[in-house]
Amino acid sequence: MNLRWMLFAPFVMLILIAGYTGIKLSIERQNVTEGTVIEFYAKQYLADHTAQIGPIEQAGAAVTDCVGVPGQTGAIWVEVQCTPPGGEPAFYYGINRNGGMEYAARRTLEDS
Repeated sequence: MNLRWMLFAPFVMLILIAGYTGIKLSIERQNVTEGTVIEFYAKQYLADHTAQIGPIEQAGAAVTDCVGVPGQTGAIWVEVQCTPPGGEPAFYYGINRNGGMEYAARRTLEDS
């Protein structure tokens, strides 16, 4: 009787670990919303703007320069488009469903 229980113990442990991992991953994914993604990449835009164009105070760049639109391909969930004031090319961030960046690009309106 004792030996039979010991044979199933690894199987039970495997099921418990798989269940815990599934619940943990679903909770992490549940916290990723369109608003949090847009807010995060709007702040990334300010950092990129400073690095590529110049200080945001001089150019007037703000997080309100950014909008989120649905992705046009299967891998892209949200595309965050940030258009700086002054006519510079816009910053585009393609975001997957887990909140990771698939691409970052700069395009003018004619390239879109």
